[in-house]
Amino acid sequence: MTRRGSRSLLDRGSFAGLRYGNQLLIGVNKEDGSALMTRMRKGGTTMRKLRAALVGGLAALLVGLAVMPAGATIIDRGTYSGTDSYVYDDCGYPVEVQAEFSGSYRVRAGKNGDQSAFFLKDTSSYRETHTNLDTGEWFVVRGQSVTNEIGATRVEGSVFEFVTVVAGQPFVVEDSSGNVVLRDRGAVRYRTLFDTGGDGEPGGTFLEFLGAEISGPHPGFFVDFCRIAGDLIGTGSSQRLTARPAGTTDSPSGYYEYLPPGYGGGERSPLLVFLHGFGENGDGSSAELGNLLATGIPQLIRNSGWLSERPFVVLAPQHANPTEDAPYAACEAVEHPGSCVMRIQHDLGHPENGSPCTTPAEVRDFLSYAIANYDVDPRRVYLTGLSCGAFGAWEYVAEQAGPQVAAMVPIAGDGRPAWETSKCQLGDVAIWAFHGDADDIVAPAGSIEPLTDLMACPAPPRRDAELTVYPGVDHDSWTRTYNLTAGHDIYNWLLGFTVP
Repeated sequence: MTRRGSRSLLDRGSFAGLRYGNQLLIGVNKEDGSALMTRMRKGGTTMRKLRAALVGGLAALLVGLAVMPAGATIIDRGTYSGTDSYVYDDCGYPVEVQAEFSGSYRVRAGKNGDQSAFFLKDTSSYRETHTNLDTGEWFVVRGQSVTNEIGATRVEGSVFEFVTVVAGQPFVVEDSSGNVVLRDRGAVRYRTLFDTGGDGEPGGTFLEFLGAEISGPHPGFFVDFCRIAGDLIGTGSSQRLTARPAGTTDSPSGYYEYLPPGYGGGERSPLLVFLHGFGENGDGSSAELGNLLATGIPQLIRNSGWLSERPFVVLAPQHANPTEDAPYAACEAVEHPGSCVMRIQHDLGHPENGSPCTTPAEVRDFLSYAIANYDVDPRRVYLTGLSCGAFGAWEYVAEQAGPQVAAMVPIAGDGRPAWETSKCQLGDVAIWAFHGDADDIVAPAGSIEPLTDLMACPAPPRRDAELTVYPGVDHDSWTRTYNLTAGHDIYNWLLGFTVP
């Protein structure tokens, strides 16, 4: 779930902790995992954790510490420096990073000669140059901070609650001209449970994150890193993204619109309609339409990670939250609660005011509006969605008498109810489904079973049926699919089909 604005005490689950030796590194979680509807939000990654190379270097130093005499206070100290390089493409385009880092550290034993807990103080700085390999544009990320473990309270045995403070300017972004575009500064004080092992050596096992309190401005904690990068070295797709709030057009819902370069130049464009997940629901107003930018294709476009050569007109309508949710309360305590919600919505016939997910009628009405009001080719209409949106896509194709879309890509949705409705007639539309096999929200069987059955249908009616299951991936199987980091070019695949 994406957090916006709050800098007070963050509840448990807001940060993920990973302890290397006696160092605790923090990054922002993708979700809280509290109530069902919150878990179904699965916004996007709030902030891409920077790979400051000092992590590995310092970890190696700490792991290699020898057992020191019991009477010693300072058991080790030293300096370190180095360089690192890596490439990432999860923002939608390839970026090379060249990094340099340096710092000094000190490790001391607990007070009164207590060798059960060791404390780290680390003063470090780093500088990373991020270069778009396609364009040569670049920007700099740098930082300097002091990490200080200031206390440990024994809970039981070798389990301690550690208090750690990180202060300084850990995250500063500069454009290629040296102008600062974002700066974190202040302090983060956080608490963790850690099992030291009780063996008199630094190290042990991280157990649980207990909470964090942030002081000072930390805008980098509350924004997608790819959004920052996109504004500096991205494709420029965000400049072609327009909000269309409810009531400003004849559309039955508010939506976002992306028009490709050259749109309206005489040749009709293919149309790609994106259906969002539960967490992006809203009333279509200017205030709530921005929820759509939290994940999926709208996020990719907003972050300027959408390639300009893709010819699609992209439209993303917003589904409203249900006003009647009582039937879904039973799903809170079951395995794969998202599948439970989708099954109930299907069995209820997609009630207008009681559907958490996009309904077939909404898809039909929006497609009719889009084809009538945009210069698009009605034979090249495509559908994709994630989670609740993927379910809506499945249901629309199952209930439609004749194919109005040429192909669809449902991701992490449950297509079993749709299969029960239409069986092999689902094959009138080419389908490539994606799912993570560790999804605990929507059952992986929701993609596996209907695709397996569909592949066994004769052709015709089956046009094309593809299934990709990601090993070890949870509910968010869409980010790697939409930004193509998993290696599956769904966009060119879609363009290979037309409505008969």
